Amino acid sequence: MKRRDKIKGTLFGGAIGDALGYQIEFESYVKDRQVTGYKRNRGIISDDTQMTLFTANALLWRDTRFDLKGIAPRYSDAIYMGYLDWLETQIGRHNQMSVSWIKNIPELNKAREPGATCLSSLMSGKKGTIDEPLNYSKGCGAVMRIAPIAIYVDNPILAGNLAAESAALTHGHPSTNIAAFVCSTLINILLNSNKSIEEALEETLKLYKDNFDIFGVVQRDNFLQKVEEAKKLSKLKLKDTEAIKKLGEGWVSDEAFVIALYSCLKYQNSFKETIICAVNHGGDSDSTGAIAGNIIGARLGYSQIPKYYIDNLELKDVIEEISNDLMNPLIGKEKDDKWLDKYLYLRNPIPEKGNAKVLNNRCKKDSLL
Repeated sequence: MKRRDKIKGTLFGGAIGDALGYQIEFESYVKDRQVTGYKRNRGIISDDTQMTLFTANALLWRDTRFDLKGIAPRYSDAIYMGYLDWLETQIGRHNQMSVSWIKNIPELNKAREPGATCLSSLMSGKKGTIDEPLNYSKGCGAVMRIAPIAIYVDNPILAGNLAAESAALTHGHPSTNIAAFVCSTLINILLNSNKSIEEALEETLKLYKDNFDIFGVVQRDNFLQKVEEAKKLSKLKLKDTEAIKKLGEGWVSDEAFVIALYSCLKYQNSFKETIICAVNHGGDSDSTGAIAGNIIGARLGYSQIPKYYIDNLELKDVIEEISNDLMNPLIGKEKDDKWLDKYLYLRNPIPEKGNAKVLNNRCKKDSLL
């Protein structure tokens, strides 16, 4: 399967899982297996997909900002600036160093249950790091947004490390950093191979133990025990809702990851069944759905996603545009005027069409930030 199809599957899969889970959050069943027609008449995305798109935009912006020595901003700095743009869309605070052409899209300027930790951390004016955390939060808001990092870099260890650094910008608990590392590394391996999820997970855990085992035996064992429980449950003949109860509700990072992992392991040849399983519980359904969608999308690709999930998905044109931009090798490559308009000058987005209504008066004066 072509990597391009998997990249598109990763972003669309996450958005679809998010949209279906967002419609039934706090409930424990799914009436409609499509991302349509349940409580709303469209597949409305939540803050999970919003922040995912801002992560991608920030990484692509970074490629236009090499200095005279050929040095670009640090990945985490670029992502942090992207999150400040997202914060502006949620609370109206002006961010003078804008990096995101997507920030004026109307659908991205609506508060879709933004996570309290994400908001408070970004509003603090401080940037968290793994070594100097802002807090001890382990909320899943740090992991549901990291899929573009796994797409953006080819090396799985780098993908994991960058995701952990991105998570630490807002969430300081070790289990959050571990979950971000493992999730991003797993997605990266699936994108760049034809391995099964079991094979990719085995490689991922080895890379974690060899390269990111920095928090001590207690944190490592707690996380690995949850992963082993998800693996074991996926092979039993339990109802999915009963199995997921044993894993948690998904409000925190490690629980959200293992619920998504359980769903992908049990139904790794069916996008539909994976997503239904991942959201069909009474907890943080949009985040578990988003993470599962990222993973299964990287495994099966866009071509294996049923069309009815895509037809009425909010911002599908923008998601496709970002996916296409992430598909191409970036550094050292010539870019066309449309790409430069978006990421160098922060203006001239995709033409208005479908349900992705885009404002055209983009940040023209601050073109060389």
